[in-house]
Amino acid sequence: MSGETLLNGRYRLISQQGSGGMAVVYRAVDELLGRNVAVKVLRPSLTADPTFIVRFQNEARSIANLSHANIVTVHDVGSDGPTHYMV
Repeated sequence: MSGETLLNGRYRLISQQGSGGMAVVYRAVDELLGRNVAVKVLRPSLTADPTFIVRFQNEARSIANLSHANIVTVHDVGSDGPTHYMV
């Protein structure tokens, strides 16, 4: 993905910030609200396996149910074509 990637017409990916076994994290801009966000994108090689998509969605739900100053807030989760992401 490049700096020109726009997910769901809303999240413009600017630069890669990190990566792990399941996903890549990007610095992005929420074009609708005009704020900087982090977008975690499930690796394309894993999207063919429904098990990984369910794990990714469960991770988003688990994090969304936490509230602590040292834990990021999940603002959105979704997909744009084959790309699955959480914000």
